[in-house]
Amino acid sequence: MTTRFGTWLRGLAATLPLLLLGATAQAQTLDAVLKRGKVLVGVNTASPPFGTTNAEMMPDGYDVEIAKMLAKDLGVQLEIVPVTNENRIPTLLTGKADVIASTLQITPERAKSVLFTAPYGMHESMVIGPPELKVSQLADLAGKRVGVSRGSAYANLIAQANIPGLQLVQFADDSANLTALVAGQVDAAGTVSYLASELNKRYPDKKFERKVTLTSNVYAMGVRRGDFDFQRWVDTFLFVNILNGSIPKAYEKWMGGAWKPLPAF
Repeated sequence: MTTRFGTWLRGLAATLPLLLLGATAQAQTLDAVLKRGKVLVGVNTASPPFGTTNAEMMPDGYDVEIAKMLAKDLGVQLEIVPVTNENRIPTLLTGKADVIASTLQITPERAKSVLFTAPYGMHESMVIGPPELKVSQLADLAGKRVGVSRGSAYANLIAQANIPGLQLVQFADDSANLTALVAGQVDAAGTVSYLASELNKRYPDKKFERKVTLTSNVYAMGVRRGDFDFQRWVDTFLFVNILNGSIPKAYEKWMGGAWKPLPAF
C-alpha cells in the first residue's frame, strides 16, 4: 500500500511541472501583452470597411476600431499588424500578432489552426456580376472567369464546388479582386455583402448584381490554440462592449446597416 502511494506521489511530482507549464503557456500571451505594454493586432488594412487607410494615412475601419477598444480595455498601446486573407493565420501562429481581427470566418477547418473567440459580426458571401451575366446557380459559372481574394472563405466555397471549366482567378486582396471585376478582367467575382454594397455605391453605372448567395458568415477574432486565458479575456471584452453598445455602434458606423444579434458560440 505504502509502495503504491509512494509511486503515485512520484508520478504526481513528475506530472505537476508539466501541468504548471501548460497553464503558463495558456496564460503566456495575456501576461506577455500586459508586461510589454502593447498588443499586436493583425488587421487586413486593404479590406474596407473593415480595414483601410484614412486621409492621415493611418489605419482605420471597423476592425481597427475594435482593436482600439481592445487595447484601451487592456490598458496597453496598440500596434496594428497589416495582414492579408492569405497570411493572417500564419502571422498569428508565428507570433507576429497576438490576436487576429480580420473578418476571420468561423469554420471547423480554421479551428484546427486557431482558437476562435466569440463572434463580433456577420455578413453574407456571394458571387456578383454585371446584369448581362446570366447566372442563377454556381453551375452556371462553367467556363467563366471568377475573381476571388486569395485565402478567403468564399474562394474555398467556389473551389470546392468543382464547376467544370470555371477559371478561379486569385488576387492578393478584396480591393484587387473587385477592381478586376470593374475593369472586365473577370466575368464575376466572389465577395461579401458589405463590399458588394460599397462597390455599387462607387460604380452605380455598373449595376452589379448578386448572382449566387454562398453562405452566411459569422466572424470572430482568433488567438493561438491553447491560449485559453487570452481567449477568455477577449470574450469578456466582446461581451461587455456588445452589451454597452460600443461594438454595435461601430458596426453601424462602418457597415451602414443595423446591428443584428449574433448566434451563440
